[in-house]
This record gives sequence, structure tokens and C-alpha cells, in this order.
Amino acid sequence: MLLSKRIFISIILLLFVFTLPIMAFSGGKAISKKTPTPINIDGDLNDASWLAVSADFADQEITANPQDWYQIKPKSGADTNAGGLRVTRGQVDGDSDLKGVWMTTWDDDYIYFGFAVSDDVVVEYQGPFDVRTGDTDSLVIIFDTKHDAPVIEFPPKEFDTGAVAAQSTNQPDDVFYIMTPITNRGTPGVFEGAALGQNLILNDPANKHAMAIKTNTGYSAEIRIPWSLLEPFYGGPLVPKEGMVMGFDISLVDSDPTYPAPVGGAMAWSSDFENDNSPGVLGELTLGPGLIPSAITPAGKLTSTWGSIKAVK
Repeated sequence: MLLSKRIFISIILLLFVFTLPIMAFSGGKAISKKTPTPINIDGDLNDASWLAVSADFADQEITANPQDWYQIKPKSGADTNAGGLRVTRGQVDGDSDLKGVWMTTWDDDYIYFGFAVSDDVVVEYQGPFDVRTGDTDSLVIIFDTKHDAPVIEFPPKEFDTGAVAAQSTNQPDDVFYIMTPITNRGTPGVFEGAALGQNLILNDPANKHAMAIKTNTGYSAEIRIPWSLLEPFYGGPLVPKEGMVMGFDISLVDSDPTYPAPVGGAMAWSSDFENDNSPGVLGELTLGPGLIPSAITPAGKLTSTWGSIKAVK
């Protein structure tokens, strides 16, 4: 009798385990190395520290080209580009229309992000700057600061956006920032969270936390986020150190007047744009060791043919 009860309990436990979602981070992975020299936030990616890390991010592109690691099942087929597996809103007409490379580095005061974006029609944001309105070119940076989200792993090529929306919800330690890089005031707007209200620290041009410039192929942009700004979401004092991991993602939004609403297109580095602020599909950003700036030439890196982000295992 005792043996039968043990077998029965074991069967129940096995059934319970196999009915749970498979838990694992489903997105990409990246390492941010510590810079010995603070980044000058001017929109130009030619700082020695950026040149020193650019090779590390040559395969962290955001592109509409088909990727190997999942097939998006959109909520509405009408909203998805027929040719690109990673376009989940609107339309992207190849690399010249929209593609991006991002880089990151950090020091004791800030985490820095740099972006090189190809966009054949750069739309200038006209304000207002106390709250973001309308559909405009944007860069979205998403954090699960504690890296504590229970994450649902979908089978390869069966990423279901509806299931993600239903099962992955934001917690107090999750936050995202939206930057409108090219604006009529000459400096980016930076907005926080779903309410799209301005972040008073990042949005104020006097603080020099964000800057962007137009290029021959689109624009480049930089932003530094003070670690102190993330403390309320982290839940306590936040002292950055090597080995710290955060859930993380970046999205590109392209606002082209060529197409009816939703105009342009949107895509993400690690998730899909429709759920890019859902912690369940964020990637991982790890703070790595220090680096020594060197004369690394980024030629061919920032405009290379887009590669695969993550191979299916």
C-alpha cells in the first residue's frame, strides 16, 4: 500500500511538472564591457570606447531579414511584412528602409548605448516633449532590471505573440524608455513607460544624456542612463559590477509616410515588437569586464550583411 501511494504521488508530480511552461530566456545574449573612459554624448560613434567594443556587437543587428531562431505568428496577418519573419508591425522594404546595429558599454555612473540606424526616410519628431504623441521614428530600450521574470520558451519557429501577451506581464522592476532621436528641437526626446510621459532626467537637454545626428544612410544616436535612475525599479541600491545580468531588449520603430496606418515598420533585437516590453521574451545583458580602448576600425562592421542573431538549438 505504501509503495502504491509513492508511485501515485510520483505520477502526480510528473504530470504537474510537464504541464508547466518550459522556463528559459528565449532571446539573445550580449555582454557590455566596462569602459575606462566616459562616453561623450554627441551622437557620434567614433569615441575610442565605442571603437573598442564595436567588433563585439557586429552580430547584434536588428533586421527584417529572416532569422533562424523563431517564426513569428502574428496577431493579425495584415500587420506583418510577408517577407520578413521579424517584422511584426507595418512594412520594411529591405536594409536601406530600416536596419540597425546597437552597442553598449558601462562605467560606475552610467550604462551607455549607441545606435547606427539605416533609414531612407528619417521622420523628425515635432513634439510635444512632455509626452510622446503620434507615430514617429523611435528607439526603445527595455529592462527587466532584476532579471527575475519567469520566461516562457516556445518551440523553434512557433513564437506565438498572443500567448506571450497573455502570460508575460510587467512587474515593478520592469521599465522601458522610448527615444525620439531626430526632433525639431535638435536633441532627442526620451519618454518612460506605457504612459509615454517624459523622463525628466533623460529628456532634459541640459543634462546631455541623449543625442543623435543624421547620417548619409539614416542616423546615429547615443544615450547614457544613470544607474541611479534604475534604482527604483531594481528595488534598492544599485551598484553595477561585473557579472550583473538584466533582462533586456531593443526595438526599432520606423515611421514612413509611404504606407497606411500603421505606417512604416517595427522590429526588435530579442523579442517581437508586439511584445517587446513583455519580460518573458527579453534577452540577457551581462555586465562584463573592463576594456582598453584600441584603434579598432569599424569599417565593414556597422554596415555588414545582417547575420543570424541566435541559432536554433
